[in-house]
Amino acid sequence: MTFDRTDETRTQSDRPRTRDTDRRSDGRAGRPSYGRRRFLRAAGGVAVGGFLAGCTSDGGDGSGSGGGEPTDGGPETVDEWLSDTDNYDSVAEMTGESTVTVEVGARGNNGSNAFAPPAVEVSPGTTVVWEWVEGYHNVVSTDGAVDSGSPEKGASFEYTFESPGVTRYYCEPHESVGMKGAIVVSEADDGSSANESEASR
Repeated sequence: MTFDRTDETRTQSDRPRTRDTDRRSDGRAGRPSYGRRRFLRAAGGVAVGGFLAGCTSDGGDGSGSGGGEPTDGGPETVDEWLSDTDNYDSVAEMTGESTVTVEVGARGNNGSNAFAPPAVEVSPGTTVVWEWVEGYHNVVSTDGAVDSGSPEKGASFEYTFESPGVTRYYCEPHESVGMKGAIVVSEADDGSSANESEASR
């Protein structure tokens, strides 16, 4: 597997637009959870324990494509997955973009141990490009569909998400300090809030 070592400049359209947070019972602003209704819509009726269709990878040029990850356990919100990720406060809404960039090795989690933004909502067909800005990190999804290998600073890795679903990923050497992320692939918005949706692991 090889990696493109080209620098990419994030455009205005690449900057994440975050959703408003909901309110906790104590009156303070809380993190938005990706609740049940929207996930069920995004999952497109995939049975529990099954894989989302369309998962492919070319396995040789630092890129791949596929859908969300299988539902291999009980329900877990994006908030719960990223509860120990100190640079996470909301899901960055970047639906409608053809390409989205996530920095690898951004500041966070007691060093350069963060993905930025850590959670992104995109549309089907979006290519997510991870760019290594610092440190020795990798990108591995919990279902194994996304695996960057072990790039160094200046490298990039891309993956095209074809099917609705939720993909959780992490850096293997630094998962314990909270270096985790999530890609939420949703269908066209019908007006419901991301706060109403719930992902399953």
